[in-house]
Amino acid sequence: MTVESVRDPINGVEFKSSDSSSITNGASLAETFDTFLTLLTTQLQYQDPLDPMDTNEFTSQLVEFTSVEQAISTNQKLDSLIALQNGMQLNDAVNYIGKTVGADGIILMLQDGGAKVTYDLGANAAETNILIIDEEGNTVRTIEGDNEVGHHEITWDGLDDDGEPLEDGLYGFLVTSIDSDGNPVPLIQGTEGEVTGVKVVNGEVVLEIGELEIAMSDVLTIEK
Repeated sequence: MTVESVRDPINGVEFKSSDSSSITNGASLAETFDTFLTLLTTQLQYQDPLDPMDTNEFTSQLVEFTSVEQAISTNQKLDSLIALQNGMQLNDAVNYIGKTVGADGIILMLQDGGAKVTYDLGANAAETNILIIDEEGNTVRTIEGDNEVGHHEITWDGLDDDGEPLEDGLYGFLVTSIDSDGNPVPLIQGTEGEVTGVKVVNGEVVLEIGELEIAMSDVLTIEK
């Protein structure tokens, strides 16, 4: 953050020039504050006795410097707390490695020739299908699902509609379900997989299932 000149010069001395160094930490702030006090003392020493500097003006400047110093200190403490919290969450997340987790989503990881799709039907259906979609948007496999209300798990064997094995990697999937009148049945779809790693992305701990990343906050089930 570069401090630009926001005040008119006082007795010919600028409050802070626009080409000055940035205030990035407590040390630089202290140096800037020392310079400010030197300028202020010089101004007081050479001010016109018949036109003295407004005391409210430099008092306000002192208060502003103090507020900035406190804000920087607060930000540094918050950064430390966030780093500590992320470290603790990351350590906890390591325990997920090797376990199977489930989460809502539309992406699954075909791993070692298999992947598991989960879905919950809000009512009995007449027809349910799971569409597996490749990265080009093509439906490569259509799997017939269970139609009863409740939770269901379907394992995809990694084969396409022609019975040919597909490469491991990320695939999209879509669960469609209709009743006897052709109306959509409410549902929630998700996927499961074995956690292979953990990492922090944008300050949030995520679990890795191969190439698939799942935020800790999105995890719904955990199995040994």
